Amino acid sequence: MPIFDSAALPHIEIDRTAVERARRKVPGRGGGRQFAKHKEHGDDIHGDLDFVFQELGQRTPALGIDPRLILVVEIGAETVGPSDEADWGRAGLRVVEAREASRVIAFSDDPQMTEFVRRLDVYSKGPQGDNKTATYETFFDNIASVRPYGRIDRMGVALDSRLGEIGDSSSDRITVDVEVWHPGDQEKADAWLSALDEALTGFGVEIHDSFSSLAAGVSLMRVTATARLVSQLLNVDLIAKIELLPVEGSDHLRPSNVDAAQVSDLPVPAGDAPVVGLIDSGVQAEHPLLRGCVVDATAVGSAFNDGIDRHGHGTSVASILIRGSIETQLASGEWETPPCRILSVRVLDSDNRIPQSRLPQSEITNAVAYLAAQGVKVINVSLGDEDGVMVGDRAPTLAAVLDSLAQKFGVVFVVPTGNVAPADYSGPFDEQLRNDYPLRLLGDSIGGLMDPAPSALSLTVGGTVPALRAPTLGRVPMGKPGWPSPFSRVGPGINGAIKPEVSAPAGTLGQELDSYNPDDDEAFMVAVADGRRDRSTVVSYNRGTSFAAPHVARACAMVQDAYPDASANLIRALVLQSVTSGESPLSGIPGITDAVRESENLRLTGYGSVSEERSVLSGDRDTVLFAEEKIPLDSVHLYTIPVPDSFFVAGRVDRGITVSLCYDPPVRARRMDYMGSRMQFELLRGVSPEATVDLLLAEEKEARRARKDLQQSLPTLSSLSTRQRIQMKPSRTARSAGANQVGRFAWKSGFTRFNENASEFVLAIQNVNRWDSPTRRQPYAVAVRLWVGDNLPPVYADLRTKVRTMKAQAAARAQARG
Repeated sequence: MPIFDSAALPHIEIDRTAVERARRKVPGRGGGRQFAKHKEHGDDIHGDLDFVFQELGQRTPALGIDPRLILVVEIGAETVGPSDEADWGRAGLRVVEAREASRVIAFSDDPQMTEFVRRLDVYSKGPQGDNKTATYETFFDNIASVRPYGRIDRMGVALDSRLGEIGDSSSDRITVDVEVWHPGDQEKADAWLSALDEALTGFGVEIHDSFSSLAAGVSLMRVTATARLVSQLLNVDLIAKIELLPVEGSDHLRPSNVDAAQVSDLPVPAGDAPVVGLIDSGVQAEHPLLRGCVVDATAVGSAFNDGIDRHGHGTSVASILIRGSIETQLASGEWETPPCRILSVRVLDSDNRIPQSRLPQSEITNAVAYLAAQGVKVINVSLGDEDGVMVGDRAPTLAAVLDSLAQKFGVVFVVPTGNVAPADYSGPFDEQLRNDYPLRLLGDSIGGLMDPAPSALSLTVGGTVPALRAPTLGRVPMGKPGWPSPFSRVGPGINGAIKPEVSAPAGTLGQELDSYNPDDDEAFMVAVADGRRDRSTVVSYNRGTSFAAPHVARACAMVQDAYPDASANLIRALVLQSVTSGESPLSGIPGITDAVRESENLRLTGYGSVSEERSVLSGDRDTVLFAEEKIPLDSVHLYTIPVPDSFFVAGRVDRGITVSLCYDPPVRARRMDYMGSRMQFELLRGVSPEATVDLLLAEEKEARRARKDLQQSLPTLSSLSTRQRIQMKPSRTARSAGANQVGRFAWKSGFTRFNENASEFVLAIQNVNRWDSPTRRQPYAVAVRLWVGDNLPPVYADLRTKVRTMKAQAAARAQARG
């Protein structure tokens, strides 16, 4: 049965004017103070500034580039600090980066910071006249200290290690990526890149590539130079970071005994099947598993002459995208018709790396622009920077570039979390490693997401342990089917976003009973096409999150096939509403509460596993409605969702609801708020639309501060009963940090009609502006799945009748209004 397109369902839009009017009803702002004495704190900051000015005055031009005033502003531990970048601008500072929640990197064109110092002097005088607060109190109370941004801040971890080995005065040549500050103005960003380019001329530096994007807020340069010159670059104020190139990843391929005869004459996709983009090492288009499924294999950058796979990785990824679970079909001999075709763009060389002469950001931008021009909506990117592990809340550069491209071209990116070796996080071996590795992985920051996995608009895919075959004698698998793979990296994402969102089979590792000695036993791996040019078999076994991602890209392609006009937001929303979660690997561990277990599971496997079938179909007892809209900033959309009659049937039978929300805000890698706006949703029952809006506005920061300051008991969402506010999991706070959101709830018993609104859900979708253009309307898609157990009446026909009635009533009201 088809999914209902509920785009025509009536919804109420509460515009920005109404929101602002309601905000003005909230009295006061208030809030606690971090520093009790204004003058004392002001003197401390003045002392920091004196050191900054002295240090700046003593510096000489580095490589001919004049010193710039780049500051690190430490934010107090009890607050995230001044979050309005306009406040910094009015104080004479331009924010060029926000790191974690405690540091802000600011740039000043005025070496004396005249306006900042003037405001600091005013603040230091304390409250004046009848005022209870000092001028600029909120701003300066949130600043703990100020210091110069220096050499150590610019030093990458791998570069630090390398210079320690060869010495920073060595003539050895090394290749590094140089990240230049992006000031939020493209003309100034280009000027800074040009200044660095000119400074390097004549020093024997080889400049391979440069890249700059206003949309992503990123400027980069790849150069080869002596260690001595790289060491001097660490003193250039225009530079944010210098790091060595990523190291080459390892290959875990194990050939099988499957030959070409066993996979001959396989079904091919329809001629009008969706085309999925593959950005990888290319493909072997005539491989038996791919023959007839590849539209083209090309290269669009300057690094390669063709799109032929000379490593094998891209062909392996493509085989899962086309064939799905290869093991199952090999065993049965029955092969499914592929749901899509492939358009491959090669960006990786024979070592499965971006060539040294090119920046990944440049190559991927070119590839995406080409794919989008061919009408591609879904793109699988199973690659990443193994040294680019996310630290804190800072958006990695490649992730920011993907987000800016997703927003520009309206495409869905599917990316893996990346891989980590258990030996890096497990500690000393003990026999419980195979059972408690998830807990150890969560406890070590080395297992964080690999760039571009933190990409907010992408669907990030973690690896899970598949159904296992009989292993070699003396070996045991790490984990159980459905558990996170022991090499799959974990979230959260940027600003605490739930990442990965979904997970799929990626393999596991084997462990000897008395020692940690992981091997490549094919019993613990997944079947893929053997894409090596010198292969002797057509199928091999491999492991890694690269092979989890195409399972999800395949589901996205199926949605696109069923709904050709679907936006990228809707494709993501329909895939996400299909997810199910399995047994938690943290169950039964003493000392872990249910709340902690739920939040940590999200870091491991996200919302759960995707169902291809549920992504595109409704059933008698499992029905989906969806809508696409554009919402003004600082506004609310209200949808009325009919409650199926089955939800009112008495008896302890499962029934439930899943809501997914996806949107594509603009991003900036260096913004204090990464996404330009934040969307969130609530599901209420028995609450009028008017009351719903009041409750949502009461949750805003200004209202919370007013309640705390005035000790007033204003209505809040938390004051609603559990039958009125559906306590979906994860919580609104947890899920709303990301651009891909899912909330779920299930009931064991039937509903009661406790007022006139109790036969409907109110789905409230709110958009809160951070720094986006105030006139922009933010596109989004929402999907709602309602389901009941086998012992309850079906819901499909019931909901179809209710939806038709609601549409007719809405049309009648619109006609009456004239």
